[in-house]
Amino acid sequence: MRKTNEEKGLLAKLAGGILDGMVGEEKVYRGYKNVYCGKYIKDGEPVSYREGESSRFFNGKENERVPGKRIEDHYDTDERKLEFFQRFGWLIDDEDAKAYSAKFKPKK
Repeated sequence: MRKTNEEKGLLAKLAGGILDGMVGEEKVYRGYKNVYCGKYIKDGEPVSYREGESSRFFNGKENERVPGKRIEDHYDTDERKLEFFQRFGWLIDDEDAKAYSAKFKPKK
């Protein structure tokens, strides 16, 4: 797949660590157990995660904490990274990422 100069620039920013950090805000789905969902970029790799609520129980001596199940989806290839920008670029605090994402926004 041929990449445009805009896509190459976004991938270079991503590899340089300029866009590292949280993407948007963490979302909490409440119900029987809370589920925390969010996206972040670490070391130039976008990651989407879902994490269940942790639980505690008393083992007869002290309270023990059991962490909730965490599922991470890593966007490791260039095509997947560009897919991440297309879907979630509007949440990133960067004008180039927002402009790239706007091109793929569905028309009403």
